[in-house]
Amino acid sequence: MTCKMMNLILKDLKKYKDFVLFHVHVNIKLKVSNTILGYLWWLIDPFMQMLVYTFIVVFIFDRGGKDYPLFVFCGLLSWKWLSSTVTYSAGSIKANANILNQVYLPKFIFPLQECISNLYKFCFGLFVMVIMMAFFRVSPSIHNLEIILVIAVNFLFIYGLSLHLTHYGVFIADIKNILSHTLRIWWYISPGIYSLTAIPEKYRGIFWLNPNTVFFESYRNVLLYHRSPYYSQLLIWFVISLIMTYFGLKKLYRHDRHYSKMI
Repeated sequence: MTCKMMNLILKDLKKYKDFVLFHVHVNIKLKVSNTILGYLWWLIDPFMQMLVYTFIVVFIFDRGGKDYPLFVFCGLLSWKWLSSTVTYSAGSIKANANILNQVYLPKFIFPLQECISNLYKFCFGLFVMVIMMAFFRVSPSIHNLEIILVIAVNFLFIYGLSLHLTHYGVFIADIKNILSHTLRIWWYISPGIYSLTAIPEKYRGIFWLNPNTVFFESYRNVLLYHRSPYYSQLLIWFVISLIMTYFGLKKLYRHDRHYSKMI
């Protein structure tokens, strides 16, 4: 990243830091104030999905293995963070057209504030995960602390991906429809409701090319299996995420003046 661009990003981050934090707060409050159950909806959504998958896999197909609800819920928390953030980001510039027509805002702050908001929901969901672990008698371990590193790489990956979708969402009218189907396919080719051991060994290498495999399995390792995350794969995706973030930021700044003509 060039020094000029780096200085510009740091300057904008410092200038609009309060704006981002304020909108994260407003976004969270708004989403819970419009519902009766409030914060519980953040838990009910993945929890209900977990129950559906558990019913189908365990009770209908007689599969799933030990502590299957924990297995699924662990993957769903990470998936909801990613899917919610990228879906919002794809339409974020158009959704904020009224504001952008009045004042200048660097476009990278829209996916950033959504990524932070959904990180808050993710952490909220972890409390439920801890309760479920106690219910299923999964004891804590020192490896639980390593989740911080997994979350950090996961955040960077989601943000890097969201930056690109923020840009293309301005120019591709049907991007939300495309993204909806793409995310559905991506979920089912990720080991969210099935274990990698269910995949023939000769094909497992292909599944490790999927970043969700690295994140899902790393979260399960540190929370459920008393093991370290997959550090080598996380390092690879950390580097890839840095590159994605660099080019995403560069793209948003390069095309900044063109967005107003499209919205």
